[in-house]
Amino acid sequence: MPKISDEKRAARRAQILEAAWSCFQREGLHATTMDDIIRASGLSAGAVYSYYPSKDKLIMAAVTTSLSGLSALIEPILKAEPPPSPDDFVRQVTATIAGFTARDGYDLKRIALLGWSEAQRNERLRETMRGFYLAFRGRLADLVGSWRRSGLVGESVPEQDMAKALMSIILGFVVQAAILGDVDGAALASGLDGFARPTA
Repeated sequence: MPKISDEKRAARRAQILEAAWSCFQREGLHATTMDDIIRASGLSAGAVYSYYPSKDKLIMAAVTTSLSGLSALIEPILKAEPPPSPDDFVRQVTATIAGFTARDGYDLKRIALLGWSEAQRNERLRETMRGFYLAFRGRLADLVGSWRRSGLVGESVPEQDMAKALMSIILGFVVQAAILGDVDGAALASGLDGFARPTA
């Protein structure tokens, strides 16, 4: 029997993850069964279980795949020279998140909320997310340092504190967009700029 190519293997993993994300949004993480995902994927049970032997492993893969994919898209914004202004950075990052998470038949922003909830009971998932978010916050602190060197922000507030506030804005965008649906990057950038520029 011929071996499956790496490209075909990656395509099957993606097919299973797409089915899982769709089921997770429709039914929630706990109500979704492996049978639901198998049916939605169009693959055999053996094929699905050969890639993801349990729902927990599939949930972990769904989270890490989405976080890794989004991180790769945001990294060029973080590395831009010269760095974008704080309000423009928020605009660019939230637009990137919106574009990455809007999928055909489901929205990864809504699934992110399910993942955050699941992380409260799943220690391994929480530690995985913690690693991603700590690394991202560290990159935000580096960016704040670049802003400081460029004279875009003051020096009175520690860089880590500013990074935490910036991360709250970005994760808050995910929550508001998933639940309220009436927020976009331009609105957040405008609001952030309003705090930075008090009127006379």
